[in-house]
Amino acid sequence: MELINSTIVSGDQVKKYFFLIILCSLCSFSSAKEFDCSKRTCKEMDSCSEARYHLEQCGLSRLDRDNDGIPCESICGGNRKKKK
Repeated sequence: MELINSTIVSGDQVKKYFFLIILCSLCSFSSAKEFDCSKRTCKEMDSCSEARYHLEQCGLSRLDRDNDGIPCESICGGNRKKKK
């Protein structure tokens, strides 16, 4: 048994925590490699998830022109105002 942060944990628990940390880091790494920050406009995006990645990870705020949190409304949808 080991003492970690004033809590006694077993060797099996340490192995489980270590495995979860490794698994989570691999998941983050694989999703980060799915897209890169090379595209700059909505016309270049192939999907809504790619547009969202560019908005959130690459800081391309211009993809969300109306600041509603939805990038590239032509791809991702969003609230469209009806013409009267």
